[in-house]
Amino acid sequence: MNGNEKIFQKYFLPDNLRLAWERMVRSNGKDIKDFFGIEIYASNLDKNLARLSEAILKGEFKPQRPFKYYEPKASKTHRTKSVLSIDDALVYQAIANTVATANYKRLAENNSFVFGSVLHPEVEKGTDLLKEPDADFYFFEYYIPLYNKFINSVNTEIGNTNIRFKLETDITGFFDCIPHSKLLITLNKFGVEPEILDLLKDCLNIYSGTKESVTPGVGIPQGPAASFFYANVFLNDLDYIISQNGYTYYRYMDDIRIYEETEEKLTEALVLIDNFLKGRALSLNTKKTSIEEIGEDREKEKLPFLTGYGEELEEYESKDSSREKQKQVYLTEQSPDNEQEKKYIIKTIEGNELINFCKKEIEEVEKTLFAKFKGIENENFNPRTLINDEDLKKQIVHIAYKWRSSNSILKSVDKPILNEDLIPIWLFCVEHFFWKANHFCWNLNQYGANSLVTLKLNELIPKFKSFEWVRYQILSNMASVQNFNSSELREIFRKSKEEPSGLVRLGYYMILLKHLKSDHQLFASLRQAIKDDKEPYIKNRLSSFVTRKTTNENLEEINYWFGL
Repeated sequence: MNGNEKIFQKYFLPDNLRLAWERMVRSNGKDIKDFFGIEIYASNLDKNLARLSEAILKGEFKPQRPFKYYEPKASKTHRTKSVLSIDDALVYQAIANTVATANYKRLAENNSFVFGSVLHPEVEKGTDLLKEPDADFYFFEYYIPLYNKFINSVNTEIGNTNIRFKLETDITGFFDCIPHSKLLITLNKFGVEPEILDLLKDCLNIYSGTKESVTPGVGIPQGPAASFFYANVFLNDLDYIISQNGYTYYRYMDDIRIYEETEEKLTEALVLIDNFLKGRALSLNTKKTSIEEIGEDREKEKLPFLTGYGEELEEYESKDSSREKQKQVYLTEQSPDNEQEKKYIIKTIEGNELINFCKKEIEEVEKTLFAKFKGIENENFNPRTLINDEDLKKQIVHIAYKWRSSNSILKSVDKPILNEDLIPIWLFCVEHFFWKANHFCWNLNQYGANSLVTLKLNELIPKFKSFEWVRYQILSNMASVQNFNSSELREIFRKSKEEPSGLVRLGYYMILLKHLKSDHQLFASLRQAIKDDKEPYIKNRLSSFVTRKTTNENLEEINYWFGL
């Protein structure tokens, strides 16, 4: 065995790839997973992992250009998201796994002030985790408690009357602007061998850029969990420099907060950060960078916790295993591929207490929404009144989430409270808080098939010509719960043929595949359209899916394949 092969075995034996698989399928972000590849791989997992391992060890693995799409920000600019093919996702995660295991203790030293994408304690076990019967495979600790720890740390400093000034800043285009050369040098300091760095360099070059063009040497893909790990590693030296200079420093990914007694100390810290980043081809976001005196009303200065969690969040552990298991109130997000959040609960209650708890939550949401959105159906209503409400922008997703979560619980134990007077509000939010359209589409899904919702969503689609992700979210809603007749399905097929965005075409295909029977004439036309699709991800992955499966399959399986 030569030296190169021995090094590659450290990262890419079948067990390494199996661990990468377990973490990849559990990662957050259903919009950035190759669900078709996952389904195909899972049909013969061990064989497929062994095949990939052999290809890597023989030097035959070649990274593939990922499927890319644009996700909007509140500023109406875009971030590029990347969907790696299943092989690429496993290679990318396997490298991150090995580096994370070897450097777990080193990175964990910062857990008192670095809160974004914190490694799960089980990461330290490496592939030994595969031997445990009830292993916890998650790569990161659950993000909501971490974010609330970040907020709690910030609020503690604000509450300290000795602290008078605050520095807030973040990094411009952080993921898109990380230079590969600087990242690889940093990873080398973390013990990554040159042979692995060469492979990672090839991968990053292929994964870089937008869907129109690559940007060789710059940028890591937004979406995969491994990218968040590499980003944290990249900033590790900054964490060391700032903390060793004695500053009161907190970081959540590239969101940086520092609190001090004098403005001069914060100016010194800002210069340190600025120089560090410029030395690595990055820069601070000047619009989000400020040094300000903390106001006299310190309570007003404090930041809100994520709704429903706050400081009282606990990990549930039954202290009496013999006691009959009670029903639990989970405030969990709608992500069927991720069960991690179900370990975090607000309350353990049952029966009428559970029902009343959820009803009260919904009552409070309705009261808030009807007060905030009063008059939105009037012709003379100015939507900017709400669009420019900064507090509403911060609260609306959490309000929608609380309503959705409570109704999901009621649906399983009693019956949901689906006030149709809220539909115009959810539709308004889809249109005007479009960068979070998925949340409001999920709420509309609660009502099931609804002709008003379908009509209004169809009217919204042309308004988002520049925002493919929003149109995709709307089409996902339609695929999930709405009904279509034969004429409507034919019109959807025609639209798919004319649509330039691969992501939006995928949304149309979702509707057609879910609602067409395999013996329908239009299904044959759809199969051919997918085979002819100009987007390689859709053509290669979806055509394999259509060949192997028919729409007679269980609808729950189809939901999984599309990440619904």
